[in-house]
Amino acid sequence: MTRSVNPNSKPRILISGHLPPPMGGIATYYQSLLSSSLPQKVDLYFVETSSQKRTLSQTGKFSFSNLILAASDCLRFTKAAIKHRPQLTHIATAFGLSFAKHGVCVIVARLLGSRVLLHPHCGFAPLYTERPALWKWFFRMIMRMTNGVITLSSEWNQLAAVVPGRPIYFSPNAIDLSEYQAIGLKNTKKNGHQGTLRALYLGYLARSKGSFDLIEAAKMTTSRHVPVTFDLVGEEMVPGDEERLKKQIEECGLSEVVTMGAVATGPRKIDVLGNADIFVYPSYTEGMPIAVIEAMACGLPIVATRVGGLPDLVNDGINGLLVEAGRVDQLANAIESLCTNPGLRSSMQRNSFEIAFEEYEIEKAVPRLVDIYMKTLA
Repeated sequence: MTRSVNPNSKPRILISGHLPPPMGGIATYYQSLLSSSLPQKVDLYFVETSSQKRTLSQTGKFSFSNLILAASDCLRFTKAAIKHRPQLTHIATAFGLSFAKHGVCVIVARLLGSRVLLHPHCGFAPLYTERPALWKWFFRMIMRMTNGVITLSSEWNQLAAVVPGRPIYFSPNAIDLSEYQAIGLKNTKKNGHQGTLRALYLGYLARSKGSFDLIEAAKMTTSRHVPVTFDLVGEEMVPGDEERLKKQIEECGLSEVVTMGAVATGPRKIDVLGNADIFVYPSYTEGMPIAVIEAMACGLPIVATRVGGLPDLVNDGINGLLVEAGRVDQLANAIESLCTNPGLRSSMQRNSFEIAFEEYEIEKAVPRLVDIYMKTLA
């Protein structure tokens, strides 16, 4: 637990979230938030409610070990809520076991007299639409107990029909972008360089993330002699997927075109992003991926699927190109368009950089969040 030193006149806020390790999107967001000016504006207490012993690939899964860790997380949350007695509790959550665990935290906070904001860091479909009836009942019950929901993207507008009357506050992901600024400035001045380009995917390696689709798209672009190579950087979500991807690369004869790398953090992530010309994110389901925001801050044009919060990040034709999930032909065509049109690529580089720093820098999020807190307390 981390407490900021603030005057008692400021509203008492308890934030329940996750900090690294492991380093994922949610951890990056809350690490940036705690390092921002927010702790100077409210009396802030932070409690970790996602075990740092859990690997990213195990997040959200219903397993015996995760249930034990979840019980420990709930106990830690309860102790923090009793100690700090917050006027408002801001609870981060995600899909699967994360939502079940944080649903318990919502109940605890309400029983202790706190108002509650729930902040789902995932898409609406995997958390509600694609779930069985009993889960949907639990979801609606928890949502009705909150005093509002902080949403990442316009996809969450569907919540108004599912749980009428809950205030919905739009607050897109934001992080500290300062370490990407130098790369972004350099890329905006490239002016569409010629030669073989590098397309980068950074994140989980999984079927649901479109990793296998990306290799098929690489096969298509190679057959058309498009000057592009592909880097897939990250860890497998499902055991065995990394080997399956390597086998697919070999069977498609793409060993010279597609490379796979381990999870990149810190300086290595900066290097990986700095060496890329295009960022590709062909996922089937998303909240609002931090990796895409980082790529935009680096001045990279984006090729992404039209799912979750990606259409909120990628303005089709402005800072990137959107395709339908699972449409390998569209994915290959979009990559080819950027590789063969230097002028389009250059304009998208500039637009990505500008949009990232105008909308997704962490200090842009702080006044928005404080405003949501004050409205909820009022």
